[in-house]
Amino acid sequence: MSQSVYAQHWPSNYVQDDAINASNYADAQTESPVVSEFTFLNSRVFWLLALLLALAVAHLVRRENLPAGVRRLPKLPGLPYIGRPFGVPVPGAEAAWHFGEFHKTYGPIYEWEVFGTTHVWIESDRIARDLLVHRGKKYGGRHEIPAAVGVAHGSEFLPLMNIGENFIHALNKHSSGKNIFFGYPELENKNTLRRLLDHPDKWSEHIITHCARVAARIAWGDPKHGTKLLHVVPVLLKAVSPGGPIVNLLTPLMNIPDPINPWNKMEKKRAQQMMDAFTEAQDEVIARYEAGTAEGSWTKLWLEKAQGLEKGQLSKKEAAHAVGSNALVAIVTIGSPIHTFFTAICHYPSWLPRMQEELDRVCGDRLPLMSDMPNLPVLRAVVKETLRWRQPTPLGVPHILTDDDVYDGFLIKKDSMIHANHYLISREPNTYPESDEWRPERWLDPSWPTYKEPLSEYPTIRGDAGFGYGTRACPGIELVTTELYTTIGSIAWGFNIKRKEGRAGYNHPVPWYQTNPYVITMASQFPCDVTPRSPEKAKYITNYCEDPSLLVKSTGQRSEGSLAKWDVYRPDEDSGLTFDWEGLTQPAPNHDKGPRVYPRGV
Repeated sequence: MSQSVYAQHWPSNYVQDDAINASNYADAQTESPVVSEFTFLNSRVFWLLALLLALAVAHLVRRENLPAGVRRLPKLPGLPYIGRPFGVPVPGAEAAWHFGEFHKTYGPIYEWEVFGTTHVWIESDRIARDLLVHRGKKYGGRHEIPAAVGVAHGSEFLPLMNIGENFIHALNKHSSGKNIFFGYPELENKNTLRRLLDHPDKWSEHIITHCARVAARIAWGDPKHGTKLLHVVPVLLKAVSPGGPIVNLLTPLMNIPDPINPWNKMEKKRAQQMMDAFTEAQDEVIARYEAGTAEGSWTKLWLEKAQGLEKGQLSKKEAAHAVGSNALVAIVTIGSPIHTFFTAICHYPSWLPRMQEELDRVCGDRLPLMSDMPNLPVLRAVVKETLRWRQPTPLGVPHILTDDDVYDGFLIKKDSMIHANHYLISREPNTYPESDEWRPERWLDPSWPTYKEPLSEYPTIRGDAGFGYGTRACPGIELVTTELYTTIGSIAWGFNIKRKEGRAGYNHPVPWYQTNPYVITMASQFPCDVTPRSPEKAKYITNYCEDPSLLVKSTGQRSEGSLAKWDVYRPDEDSGLTFDWEGLTQPAPNHDKGPRVYPRGV
């Protein structure tokens, strides 16, 4: 990135060593053709430039008249009709940095046009709430994604669809009282601790499979369906991300006729795979329900037409996708912060003992429960700060404006795509001093502007801007809250986590800001030491585990029956590779590749 500079390492009271970043971006080198004499090609270039000039003049002439006192938004310069498609980094976090730089020149809200689509970028929480919350009905639409046609208006993918939200909200209302989400998060926390005890080097795999197992049990009553989610999520996440198929950036390519359009074929295959996954799991629940053996699940609630669900009137297909899409989103939105927690604790090790002292005092010889949360402000502060420090969606999920609007004297045009830059919003200097540092104390110390009382209630991740704004805020916030609090709390209760030391630490430093390039980012995995805190903790973990089996299989293993086609495999042990979930949790590059280049302030 042109604005990038080498990151400065500032001293911290909470870090014993400076953060060492492990990745490297090599500068691209290109050669420009040189034409030695006038040719027909030169004349084509001339006429092309003339045409572009004519289009620019026509574009200026046709600009609509605005009402008195209304101005156009500041706009990034670009070519007529084509706009400014060049120079944009694809990865989610880097795109957030890229568009964030333009706010320094164009102000807190500006416009960017590319291939006929107008994007509006917002850098402050105040503006985001003014538009996306207070005027939420106008700003509640979702855009069509070229590489995943139909998800915005169908029932396939909850965060991007225009039906089913009330259904999911009703499902989440059934997760109250002692039986929170049927008790599955509590059970799976015990299972995950056992896997960490037996295979600590696979901590990243355990996090992902933990999220998959919890989501599958809540959706369909059986953790084995988690492998379906592990298959579906990477394909879908790549399809809906700018870093996915090229048609998400060069949208005119979707006009290629179907018989020769490879992206349409890819999308049909993806949609069929997801339909198969959701309907197969749903059909099994229906069969068990009719036999009277179905475990508690969202699908069972739909079959029973539980209170609040009878008004949804979702068809079998719609219910399958509403339940399934909520389950698959949970894996990445929960798995991402837990990966970041491992990164943060290795950079800021002094906070783990503080968490453990609080957990031991409140929970004693058992794992933390949601009922303990009013007495665990340090744990809640750690989770809250982890979400702020490395947002799962640094670019946010865009909203579509359904009618022209005027804000602060500026015209925002109908069909504009509105982006709340969560990376910048989480770093507003007046609200978040020392914003690039992971500082849980900002939520616990009255001297910080983010401090709130009572500490039995605050800090809380409910209502956090990182989960979106207005009518498009995350409908699964109760599940996210339950899992992040209890899973991170359980890991800290049972284990010590620290960076590798000596030569191993030199060869495998902890990354500073290394994520995958998709719309929901995930921190890269890295080698670290995960050890039980005491023999007593290890004994508890061993005795109270329900199922220590691994969801991801080794070469040669195979599930029985129709489930075999959904088997997920890790690389061979002697390959030196780790399970990286189709690149979503890819390991950070090693030290020999040199320091990464960051923009100022990251």
